[in-house]
Amino acid sequence: MKEFKPMITFVTDDGDEVEAEVLMFFSYEENPERKYIVYTFNEKDKNGMYIVHSGIYHEVDNKNVEILKIEDQTEWNRVKETMRDAVREGRKVEDE
Repeated sequence: MKEFKPMITFVTDDGDEVEAEVLMFFSYEENPERKYIVYTFNEKDKNGMYIVHSGIYHEVDNKNVEILKIEDQTEWNRVKETMRDAVREGRKVEDE
């Protein structure tokens, strides 16, 4: 049986569609409306490790979302720690 991999489609500035695999969604208790997404285009770095991306998952309407850059360094550090924890615990695609 084939494993289900949730995907998200990005539209580039050129209008091309590029799919990414969603690794996880999460939010924090004190602000559950602010959702984060971690995803990959399944690209590997020079060490053979998958490159992952993350951002703020913002629903524009029922069909469209924006992935916003995390600008605040404290917020970014917290998101990085959550991603590290997820790797250590073996979590995948869940909502805290």
